[in-house]
Amino acid sequence: MIQAVIFDLDGTILNSLELRIEAWKHAFSVYGVNLSDDTLRPLIGLPGIAIAKMFSEKALEIDIEEERYFRSHLNELKLFDDVNETFSTLGSKGIKTGIVTSSKKAFMKILNLPYKPVITIDDVGFGKPDPEPYLKILEIMKVKPENAAFVGDAESDLIPAREIKSVSVLIRHGSNKASENADYYIDNVSEILKLVSKLEKLRKDS
Repeated sequence: MIQAVIFDLDGTILNSLELRIEAWKHAFSVYGVNLSDDTLRPLIGLPGIAIAKMFSEKALEIDIEEERYFRSHLNELKLFDDVNETFSTLGSKGIKTGIVTSSKKAFMKILNLPYKPVITIDDVGFGKPDPEPYLKILEIMKVKPENAAFVGDAESDLIPAREIKSVSVLIRHGSNKASENADYYIDNVSEILKLVSKLEKLRKDS
């Protein structure tokens, strides 16, 4: 049965995707690189330094500028409306919750979210789509991969879940995204509750 549900941060539980794209466009433009929304959108969720290296030799400077710009607009960010209730309901059912993010630990301290555990890019040698952060949080939670579901809005969230044989869930927030790496789709955070119940029923019936 599902014993843990682990969420991505940006674009999954935090309504931050558009601001991330804006921040990356700004940071790259400072160093003479102009990128479109469509180029950047599928890359959000990868470690920042990895994104920066794709388009410039000044990756470190661009990564720092993106983070600076993003933090300067934190007042524009908020969790999706159903996040708190969903985490609370999962907990009441005895299901553990956590977050795996490519954001830095310092950024998570600024957000000061009430959810634990959290694995950041600073906690691992390799970020998503490498499975290391997923295996690390499961070790902390003392949950086997096959008893966990990972929820994210990007391929980098789904690929490691598939690799370690966890359930991979693509959250779409009203978009028409599709992925060959998604076991299931949900359109908002609270829909994970119905999906967990469905998976529990399927396993009991099998």
